[in-house]
Amino acid sequence: MRQLILFFALCTFSSVLYAQDANPAEKTKYWIFLTDKLDASGKQTQMEESYLSDQALSRRTLRGEVDRSLQFRLQDAPISPIYEANLIYQGIKIKQHSRWLNAVTAYLSEDQVDPISTLPYVKEVRPVKHVAPHVEPSIPVSPVIPQRVSANCPSSKYGRSCTQLDVVNAIPAIEEGINGTGVWLGFIDTHYNTDRNAQPFNHPSLRHIPDSGRRMDVRDFTDRDSSQPCLSWNNHGMDVASVAVSYSEGSLIGPGHGATIFGATTECVGYERNIEEDNYVAAVEWLESEGVDVITASLGYRDFDEGQRSYTPDELDGDTGLTTIALDLATQRGVVTVNSAGNEGPRPQTITTPADGDSVIAAGGIRSTRSVWSGSSRGPTSDNRIKPDVSAMASGVSVASPSFIGNGTSFSAPMIAGIVTQILEVNPDLKPREVWHLLTSTASQALAPDNNLGWGIVDAYSAIKAAQSLALNRSSDPSLPSGKLMIHPPYPNPFNGVVHFTIESIEPVQHARLSIYDVLGRKVATIYEGPIQSGGFPIQFDGHGLSPGVYAYNLEYEGRAQSGTITHIGYK
Repeated sequence: MRQLILFFALCTFSSVLYAQDANPAEKTKYWIFLTDKLDASGKQTQMEESYLSDQALSRRTLRGEVDRSLQFRLQDAPISPIYEANLIYQGIKIKQHSRWLNAVTAYLSEDQVDPISTLPYVKEVRPVKHVAPHVEPSIPVSPVIPQRVSANCPSSKYGRSCTQLDVVNAIPAIEEGINGTGVWLGFIDTHYNTDRNAQPFNHPSLRHIPDSGRRMDVRDFTDRDSSQPCLSWNNHGMDVASVAVSYSEGSLIGPGHGATIFGATTECVGYERNIEEDNYVAAVEWLESEGVDVITASLGYRDFDEGQRSYTPDELDGDTGLTTIALDLATQRGVVTVNSAGNEGPRPQTITTPADGDSVIAAGGIRSTRSVWSGSSRGPTSDNRIKPDVSAMASGVSVASPSFIGNGTSFSAPMIAGIVTQILEVNPDLKPREVWHLLTSTASQALAPDNNLGWGIVDAYSAIKAAQSLALNRSSDPSLPSGKLMIHPPYPNPFNGVVHFTIESIEPVQHARLSIYDVLGRKVATIYEGPIQSGGFPIQFDGHGLSPGVYAYNLEYEGRAQSGTITHIGYK
């Protein structure tokens, strides 16, 4: 009875809306943000026991931010059924729910927006953005594709994927059998099949995934509005996935081909109303609840059609875009997130959401020559953070479709995501920020990042070996004194140019300094000075300019010090 009383009380606020049901084509899709999640009894709604998979619970425990457990419980709970029922009673047809944002999406006419905004349980009404794939039109190539084998390809088995793997030094780890086995990877894109009626991941280079039982689920988030069916189709998602997880010897191989796969279709190509943020947000929440370790997407939101509200440059701050917020929340729960930077370059401040997020690994683009691809979106963000984070090939990329090559940061993102699955395979304990540090500290310009390539071109093998080294050191010395830092043995040592350090702390330290000294005790370099957050903190030191010999390193923090030696053997 109490539920019915509250329901009818809410209905009295704006019952005039009940009769309004304009054609959806005459409406605009909006986010309707709610004030709270109270049920009919006035209590907080509770997350259903079945909402999270065992895999998701395990990942959150292993990599999530444990101090946010109360926040997670509140965010994971469903929206208020009373508020939802009231909106439906007033003629609002809800299209999507977001637990994390405590919001729903619906098509509203202009004269509905203000009355809905004034409802006592509505916090804000905001237009939904439209999405564009981060890809240029594929370029037709000759049907006869030469099988390129570079000097760094050990055999012809890598076929036409050799160059894109070689540029990011991904081949050595694949040769060692490191391929993302045991890691769950989720894609957000268009469709993943060769034609509309085929099963997902049916291309010959991807068929090993369903054949081995590693295609867990593929869900279409565009097919929710029967009045506006998604009639357009393309295989952009299939081509994106092929860069990361394909395996067809002599043709196409991706670095994460051993991973377990989920797919979310959120974009209906050519049909504007279904190419929107709410599909993306819904996909992120679904993938996280299923337990994926990595999410990668090649979509972005910034500039939209005439009459639509675009994101302003000031809103590219990592906190405004709803897809950015969704990926931030997924990262807090232990998911590593990768998103293409965009194809709006070469002008500065052309990054798109959600690549502007501080917890999102934004993928920039390069050519096979290792120079920046002109179309790759650039930073900084509006709050002056460097973007992109790291880069991989985005021009002339070989994909599953044999008569096309891919151009766009759509194809740098899955390469990086595939490498992330390899990193997590060798060290499953790494938290998302630690993965970011491993990628950035081993990239080509780790000591001088910029807004063209970020910290530089990914060095997959170095990042993977650093992850293995960190795992080995943690297993041999699993505990740290509370509030103190530990510096793990440098890798490699002896070194011939670049050496990698990892500082680890179980609690943040406000100030630390890592320095290098020669045998006479003279300081020759300060590698790092500043705060250290909890977790692993990789640092790269470039020894160019140092003479061969033995050097001491010294880590100072809170009146304490740790030291050791490194040996520089010159350059090869």
